[in-house]
Amino acid sequence: MVTRPPFEVDDRFLLQVYRLTTVLALITIPILWVVRDLPASLSFAIGSLLSLSTILLLEFFIRHMVKPGGSPRAKRWLGFIALGKYTIIFVGFYFLTKANWLNVYTLAAGIGLVQVVIILKAIVMMIGILSKNNSTGTK
Repeated sequence: MVTRPPFEVDDRFLLQVYRLTTVLALITIPILWVVRDLPASLSFAIGSLLSLSTILLLEFFIRHMVKPGGSPRAKRWLGFIALGKYTIIFVGFYFLTKANWLNVYTLAAGIGLVQVVIILKAIVMMIGILSKNNSTGTK
């Protein structure tokens, strides 16, 4: 078995972020439905889906379009796609804010879920580094 250093951000990092975000969302949505109501859980689901899809699309386009020595045409396409993505997000937010059932607080919590997962993973990495340093007896 190969031991990995505690601080390693590789291709698996984003996969772990996607999985942990999905698991946390699937746990939180029914809890919100029971504790609050259906609109709160639906708002959280929409927010977490939006946040997760945004980072998935960003990774997809960067992996397929940004290459060393790539053409300026690919950069223009990436800019066009980003502009189109944010246009769709703003239009979606407009219609969401016009909905009477929307719970803004749980929508914001859902949007922040990916960032919370990344922060939690960073804390786990820092704890791993500190525990490794303490166990080796560095001075």
